[in-house]
Amino acid sequence: MIKEDYLLRMIREIVTMLVQMLLRRKQVKPEEWVEYDSLTRQLLGFETGRLAGMDAGELENMFDGDRERMGKLELAALTMLKMADEADSGSLVLKSRLRHEGLELLKYVQSQGNEFSIQRMQLIAMLEKNIDNI
Repeated sequence: MIKEDYLLRMIREIVTMLVQMLLRRKQVKPEEWVEYDSLTRQLLGFETGRLAGMDAGELENMFDGDRERMGKLELAALTMLKMADEADSGSLVLKSRLRHEGLELLKYVQSQGNEFSIQRMQLIAMLEKNIDNI
């Protein structure tokens, strides 16, 4: 129980940090990304680079039955969005796919999760209005 509460708190802290970075369009320093990547890997259970080849449905199935499913899906979605934001302009197909899959996961979490988030709503609205510029 204590471990689950700690994991949930860690997921929420990272999610809040990522939402703020995305809303403010803040770039992540390489040393910050390494630390973030390590935490995300521990929480999701796999290398964050794998997200580049995954889709929303695959992630939804992967965490089926997990107590922290919605938190992990939101973390994966935000990581995909941040990866898209940080990708160079030569990777337009990858950027577009990561944005699309991240947005789909966020919408899923918002509609199916049992925790309402104003930050999540703001981010979804921003992504839907300005999908080409994120």
